[in-house]
Amino acid sequence: MAKTDVLAIASPGSKALTNAKREQYCRSRALAQSRIQAYRDAGWASRSDNASYVNACRLERRPEIQDRIAYLTRQEEDLITEKRRLLEERLWAIHEANIKSFFETYGQAKTDKNGNLETAENGAIQTERKERPRLISDLPDEVAQLIEDVTIDSKGRAVPKLYSKLQASKELRAMLNIGAKEQAPDVTKLSDAELIQQLADQAKELGIEIDLNYSFHKRDQ
Repeated sequence: MAKTDVLAIASPGSKALTNAKREQYCRSRALAQSRIQAYRDAGWASRSDNASYVNACRLERRPEIQDRIAYLTRQEEDLITEKRRLLEERLWAIHEANIKSFFETYGQAKTDKNGNLETAENGAIQTERKERPRLISDLPDEVAQLIEDVTIDSKGRAVPKLYSKLQASKELRAMLNIGAKEQAPDVTKLSDAELIQQLADQAKELGIEIDLNYSFHKRDQ
């Protein structure tokens, strides 16, 4: 078959898009990312999530975008591998999350028991270090994604609750097959000779003398 014939029958969408952002968008969508997230992953920014969604919908009306997403979605084996990688990456991020990333220190003016500001000898207002949750809107997306829930404290501040490190550890261990017990051999799959040899070896290890042969396996005459 000539090279031109091969090109002629190539599946629609099988060739990577020359526009890097559009190619990344298609790959994110093939990995079941939402339109908004895929739009961000591609490196585009809009005024709001609604604007991102509208722009993404407009982008997906293009035939070459539809063909590319459809083609990438059909690559099941590669997609499963990539989804597993993303899931493992997500679990590691939860497992290694640092609570310090979600809080900040600030200086608060000291006051006496009457509520008056305390000052130093030079007249400067005295302060003390305090700690408070960072504004969630100020957190980078990759950090904010590690928050499972928020509670509101007595001062009206949103206090983040992170995903469970313990649960992430359990899921990682299961995914990577860490600590899994080796399955006991199934003796029903052994041949007669293998079974007898295994019994003989075990008897030898225990210091027991036994005489094994095939007579037990023969039918009564």
